[in-house]
Amino acid sequence: MIKYAPHGSEAFNAKVEESLAYIAARFDTLFSRNDLIALVLGGGYGRKEGGVLKSAEGEKLYNDLDFFVISKALSLRKKASISRDLKNLHQELSEEFGIDVDFAEPKSIPEISQAPLTLMMYDLQHGYTVIWGNKHALQNLPRQAATKLSISEAVKLLLNRGMGLYFAKEHLKREDYHLHIDFINRNIHKAYQAMAEAILIGEGKYHWSVFERMKRIAKLDISSYSSHNALKQLMQTAMVFKLQPHIPDEDSATLLDRVTEAITMFEEVYYKVWAAYFGVSKLDLKSYLNLLASNKDQAYSVMSLAKNFALNMRDCGLKQANLNEYIKYPRYRLFYTLPWLLFKADMAPEMVASMLGIQECRERLGLEKRYVELWQRYN
Repeated sequence: MIKYAPHGSEAFNAKVEESLAYIAARFDTLFSRNDLIALVLGGGYGRKEGGVLKSAEGEKLYNDLDFFVISKALSLRKKASISRDLKNLHQELSEEFGIDVDFAEPKSIPEISQAPLTLMMYDLQHGYTVIWGNKHALQNLPRQAATKLSISEAVKLLLNRGMGLYFAKEHLKREDYHLHIDFINRNIHKAYQAMAEAILIGEGKYHWSVFERMKRIAKLDISSYSSHNALKQLMQTAMVFKLQPHIPDEDSATLLDRVTEAITMFEEVYYKVWAAYFGVSKLDLKSYLNLLASNKDQAYSVMSLAKNFALNMRDCGLKQANLNEYIKYPRYRLFYTLPWLLFKADMAPEMVASMLGIQECRERLGLEKRYVELWQRYN
């Protein structure tokens, strides 16, 4: 029997296997092997490092189930049809299991092999489980070294986990915060996990296994990333949480202290990782914004320039257009204003509004709502 969660009992791992067989059977009723080659479980469970939540009710799945759909060469119409069915299946299974059961867009082997190396693809290359179709579908997938991961993967990861901290803090403002303690606690830990992973990517020491990441962080001198001596232990605790999650019994004041502490440390790591991206020793807000605005990112193709311009036009119109902003992928606008959103950096509302493409809004609440809208589109 496969051990999907190293800290789960034999009965729990058998239950996971039974659940995956059920998902595979549902998948088989919807899709043809004339179109699709395999359904591949990635993420922690796919790499045999899944988490198990232990409570009075027993052991439960905790992490998302992340599936990759491997296809043959498909027409655009066929791919769109399959994607619609996958979205419906995601909604049905997520409701049944009580966790997100996610299906990536179908991709062929050549598409996967030729795609740029991302953190997600690196992890997939080094660990997965095929639950439907050709068990050997990915056996010839090239396994690239972690040293080939771009520092841009680290900054994208920090953007998303920074948003997790933002949402955690927002939940704490609600009267029913106690209904969201799991979400708040989970996102605090995810932020520390992301800090560890971003540091390891920056140092060329990332590894697909969380066990190995824990060892490497323990040995690494991280003093240049943070002035807080507690950070290393908090990152280690967060990586243990990934395998052995729990839901704490904490009041709002305690949780707010933890979120605030995490944001403080996150800010230091965030600027240090961006400094590595820009090739400078350190950054403050002013230098971060200046370098971000002047950075050319990459040698864009004509096609990508046109696509970026069209996306920015859709989001922001042409009011006070800055061509340099319009040729960048719109995620740039989120990076530019994240210090304002998460770190409460002193940035003029007019500047934030212009960057987010809503000239008429100056109130913080409206600007935050706009930021979240764009993040959901480009995260």
